[in-house]
Amino acid sequence: MTKSKSPALAALSISVALALAFPGCGGGNVRLTPSFVAVHNTMTSMGLAQSVEIEEGSIGEGESRFVRRRLRAGDCYTLVAFGADGVNDIDLVVKDERGEPVASDNTSGSQASVQFCPEADGEYEIAVRMASGGGEFVLTGWSGMPRGGAGGALAGGTGRGSCSAPIALEIGAVVSGDTSRGSHSMTGSCIRGGEAPDVVYTVTLQRRAQLSVTLTSAYDGALYLLGACGDMRSEIACNDDAPNTSRSFIEATLDPGTYYVVVDGYANEAGAYELTTQVTDLQNLAQVCAAAEALRPGQAVTGSTSGRPNYFTATCAGGARSPDRVYTLDVPARSRMRLRMQSNYDGAIYVRSDCQNPNSELACNDDHRDTRHSMLVTTLDAGRYFVYADGFSDGQSGDYSLRADLVPVTGGNAPADNCTAPGQAAAGQDIVVDTFAASDDLAGSCGGQGAPDTVYQLQVQNRVRMRARLAEGEFPAAMYIQRTCGQASTEVVCASGGPGQAELDANLQPGTYFLVVDGAAQDAFGAARVEVQFDDLAALERACQQAPQIRPGRTLTGDTSGSSDRFQATCAGGARSNDLVYRLVLTRRQRVHIQSEQQYDGAIYIRRSCADMSTEVACNDDHGDNRHSLIDTVLDRGTYYVFVDGFANNSQGSFTLDVRLSAP
Repeated sequence: MTKSKSPALAALSISVALALAFPGCGGGNVRLTPSFVAVHNTMTSMGLAQSVEIEEGSIGEGESRFVRRRLRAGDCYTLVAFGADGVNDIDLVVKDERGEPVASDNTSGSQASVQFCPEADGEYEIAVRMASGGGEFVLTGWSGMPRGGAGGALAGGTGRGSCSAPIALEIGAVVSGDTSRGSHSMTGSCIRGGEAPDVVYTVTLQRRAQLSVTLTSAYDGALYLLGACGDMRSEIACNDDAPNTSRSFIEATLDPGTYYVVVDGYANEAGAYELTTQVTDLQNLAQVCAAAEALRPGQAVTGSTSGRPNYFTATCAGGARSPDRVYTLDVPARSRMRLRMQSNYDGAIYVRSDCQNPNSELACNDDHRDTRHSMLVTTLDAGRYFVYADGFSDGQSGDYSLRADLVPVTGGNAPADNCTAPGQAAAGQDIVVDTFAASDDLAGSCGGQGAPDTVYQLQVQNRVRMRARLAEGEFPAAMYIQRTCGQASTEVVCASGGPGQAELDANLQPGTYFLVVDGAAQDAFGAARVEVQFDDLAALERACQQAPQIRPGRTLTGDTSGSSDRFQATCAGGARSNDLVYRLVLTRRQRVHIQSEQQYDGAIYIRRSCADMSTEVACNDDHGDNRHSLIDTVLDRGTYYVFVDGFANNSQGSFTLDVRLSAP
C-alpha cells in the first residue's frame, strides 16, 4: 500500500532528510543522535510529544525488524523510521493484534513515516523492512494530532472511511460522500498512477449473493471491491469508467463473508459522490440446474449473461468466474458433438455430465481463432449433459449465440466422404473441408487411425511441386497423398499438425492423385480450410539455371516486386512472398557472411539444391529489425543458391545484398 503524506508528514520527511545529511562522528547511537535532535524539534514544534520507545539497529537488504509497542486508543501516533548511509529504501508497516495491516508507508526512500490512530488499546507490531540497501536504522514515534493535519481519514488508513474504520454500507440506500476529505491508502488495478484519496465501506453477506455497486461522481471516480481491506491481492472487481468518467460500476457473485468497497479516483482526482448498493440473494445450484433451458441439436440459441450471477467455474478461461448460463443437452446415442459460441465479449464454453459437480467437466474452450469465438468437438455417450455459456476470468459478460450439433459416431454422411465419391481439388483453389459427419475409411503413416476423413482428387498435367497447407481448422489434422485411393502402400507424403503446421510438399509426375484430410488423432474432426498450390518444376528449374552469380565483395541491388512466390523457407513464416534467387560458387571451404537490407519485412536463406527445400542450410528473417537479415556460416566447396524473400505472404520490395567471404 503506497501512502500519501499530509503536509505535516511532508515537513517531517524534509526534516529527516536534512538530519541524515549531517551525521555525527561515530557509529550507532552517537552518529544518529543529531538526527533525533532535529526531528524531535520539528515534531515538538508541530505539537507532538515523543511517546514511542526508540528502537535502533542494523539490518540487511530484504530483511525486517519486528518491534512490539503498546499504543493507546484515542491517541494519534506519528511513527518514523529512517536509515543512515547505505539505506536506499526503507518501509514501515503497522499490524494489529490479529496480524492485520492497519497502516503503512511503502514510498521509496531512506525514510518512512505513517500516522495511526488506534481504536483500541493493545500491543501493535511495527515492521521495519529494508526494501533496498542496508545498514543502521532508528524507529520512534510521537503522539498527538499535528497542527494543520488533515481531518477525516488519515494517511495510513486510520480515520472514518479507512481500513481500520470502514463505513457500513446501507443496502439499497443512496450514500453521499466526498473523497477530498480522505487520504490515499491504496490503488485498484483499474486505476493508472496518481495518489487520489479514497474512502472505504464494508458490507457483510450472510449467504451467497450478487453484489452490485454503482458510483456516480462529480470527478473522474473509480470503484473496487476487496476481500481483505488494503490487500490488493484480494481484489475481486475494479472499474474506472462505466460508461464515462462520472460513473463506475462493479458486480460480483460472493460467498458469505465481509467485503470492502473502496471509492477512489483516477490519478489524483477527488470530490463528491453518491454510492448505491444492491444485494440479490442467489438460488442454490440445484435450483439453477433444474431451471436450465434445453439446447436442441442443430438449433442456435441466443442469450445474454449481462446482469447474471456467476454460478459456475471451469478449468479453462481463467476459471470462468464471469456471469453464466447453463443449458441441458440430451444425447440419444453415442455421438460426435460440435459446440460453437459467438459472443460480443471474451466468452467461454464447457460441458459437464453433472450440472453441480465441477469435477465432471468433459471439455472446455476459451478462444477459438479469437476471443469472440469458442468451439468444442468431442464424442459423448448417450445421456444428459450440461452446456455452459460463460466468460473469461471475471467480469466478462454480454450477448452470445450458441449451437450444438450431433451426428452418429460412425459418420458416413459428409461430402467427399470416401474414395468412391471424392471431392475435386485444383491448384490455386482452397478446399473447404468438414469431417464432422464423415466416416473413418482411411489412415496415413502420420495419423488418421480412428478419425473421420474426406478425400479429394487431384489431376496433375505436368511435373509439379505440390504444396497443401492446413490454413485454418477446428482440429489437428493428418494430410496425405495416395496414388491409388485407399491403398496405403501408394502413399507419397504425409504430414500432421494444427493449423499452419500440417503442410505437404512433394514433387509429382503427371497423373491422378488423392489428397486425404484426416484427423491426427482419434476423435479429431471438424471444419478446415486447405490451401493447394502447384509450382511448375520445369519453370523452377529454369529459374535456378538462370540465377545470376554473386560476386562477393560487391553490393547487389534488386526488387522482388516483379517476381512471384516460387520458393519457401523454414523461417520467416514460411517465406511465401515474392522471391529472387542467386548462385554462389565456392572454390574452397570458406566463411560466408551475407547481409541484406530491405524496404520491407525481408528474409534470406541458402540451399545446396535450388529446387529442393530439404537442402536448406541457413535461414534468417530479422537481424536487429525486420528490415535487415544476416547469415554468417561456414560452407564447403560447391555451388549454393541464395534466396531473397519476404516474411509470410505479400512482403516484397527493393533490397541490397552484400556477400563477403573469409577464411573459416
